[in-house]
Amino acid sequence: MPDITTIAACSTALGAIMCIAVLLSWFKDGRPMQRSWQFAPFGIAVPAGVLLTYPGIMPGPLGLRLGWFALTLVYGAAWMAARVTAGRKPQPILMVLPCVAVLIFSATIGADDAIPQLRMLPRVLLFALFDGLAAREFLRMRHPQLQSATTLYWIFALFCVFELLRAPFSLSLPAPFGPEETQVWSIALFNFLIVLQGLLLGVFLTALGREQLAAQHYRLALIDPLTGIGNRRALDERMEALALTSRKEGCTAVAVLDIDHFKAINDELGHAFGDIVIAGAAMVAREALTGEDVFRVGGEEFAAIIHAHTPEAIMTRANAIRIAFEARSHVHGGLSRRSTISIGVAMLHLGDEAACFAAADEALYAAKRQGRNRVVMAKPVSVAPAKAIDFAAAAAAAAAAGRRASA
Repeated sequence: MPDITTIAACSTALGAIMCIAVLLSWFKDGRPMQRSWQFAPFGIAVPAGVLLTYPGIMPGPLGLRLGWFALTLVYGAAWMAARVTAGRKPQPILMVLPCVAVLIFSATIGADDAIPQLRMLPRVLLFALFDGLAAREFLRMRHPQLQSATTLYWIFALFCVFELLRAPFSLSLPAPFGPEETQVWSIALFNFLIVLQGLLLGVFLTALGREQLAAQHYRLALIDPLTGIGNRRALDERMEALALTSRKEGCTAVAVLDIDHFKAINDELGHAFGDIVIAGAAMVAREALTGEDVFRVGGEEFAAIIHAHTPEAIMTRANAIRIAFEARSHVHGGLSRRSTISIGVAMLHLGDEAACFAAADEALYAAKRQGRNRVVMAKPVSVAPAKAIDFAAAAAAAAAAGRRASA
């Protein structure tokens, strides 16, 4: 049967291998700050393991105390790694201060041989605290596209519960779980749990980083680069989400917007000025509504989802967009010009969203025929039986109609 030192040495060696793997990944990715904090728990774990395995390298109890201090820092660094992975600012002072407090306790009150039972309890509670804080960070990140965040939440939540459950027994268990004489099983189990948690952290943090990158690319695929609002794919997703959500009160409408005489703007002032006008229209609509309800579906064509308590209030909100855009001056270089926008609105009835889009498109066409720079409400749409809907095709049809009207 292996002795205690052999078991601890093997665990330290495994920790060193994990540390090297994370370090190589850190250098490969260009040493970003986020990965620096993700490396921290593994980097601190190696000296912690050495000091706990060979405390005699330092005089008296100093080596053992510093080893435990480093181990509490490992748990704190795991919390910091969770924070930066979640996009939050690291708080190293909040990590270090409780670790220093526990170190001082172990060197003063905890060093009294008359009450050795109190030596381990603060450390166990600190482990539980850091695990719980890390679990909370990953809980905030839970998203269908970030499955590893959910896994990490459960890992740290379970370890937090385990630390809390063993806290009362830390007054009587063998070291390193408590103050009693060390047993082979206790050191083996202790090292196994630390290595297991570290291994799971390393594996799922790496997976989470890849998932975050994929999610970022997916979000970028939904954004129109010129205006910063959603594109046709984003409109599809928004409409599908509305189809699955029943609003208990108020009304919802779909609006199709088209900049008036846009071809003339491009021909007279150039495409660069035309881009300024398009971006201005997006900004006005986004300010009047919300960023998630405005979409660019063509060159100078937009779609918007409008929520209000009554159809009259919806028309008021649509007119607010028209008025604000008419009052906006578009400036590029030494050129300055104002423009107008026409809007077609149709009340949205869940079950036949494509027909509502077509109705809004027809209302836009009517606004163009009536002289432009106006809002026209479509006639009520009769709801057809539920069917598969291609919102992108509907938006494309609206864009084509807008081009016909502005020609």
